[in-house]
Amino acid sequence: MNYKLKSNMKIVICASSKFIDEINFWKQKLVNDGHVVIKYPEKIEGDFLTGYQKEFTDHYKRITECDALFILNIKKNNIEGYIGPGVYAEIAFAVGLKRSQNKQIKIICVNPTPNNLPHSEELKFWESLGWIEIKPR
Repeated sequence: MNYKLKSNMKIVICASSKFIDEINFWKQKLVNDGHVVIKYPEKIEGDFLTGYQKEFTDHYKRITECDALFILNIKKNNIEGYIGPGVYAEIAFAVGLKRSQNKQIKIICVNPTPNNLPHSEELKFWESLGWIEIKPR
């Protein structure tokens, strides 16, 4: 992988939970490359509302502890590089930590961000400021 990540980084994978197979592939690849994946989207078992609340809370807590946010933005709804509102919120949270607390979180998007999402302009702006990186696979 050519993502310029230092070895042994604590990584949180952000993606639609519909991509379990892809998430597991990249999780294993990151681990094989010497990183520690501390959180990734998981399928919610049992009561959805209870599971969602736990998953949501755990995910954001781990973002505060990570060295890198790995955005698995792949094709969804016929949109290449799709970033949904949930993943956008996670990126915004990490950018906020970087800006307000000087937290050194590397934010890497696997694919270029599309131009036709409600938050595309903001993501492109953050990229131009160097707050997020786009690293096509």
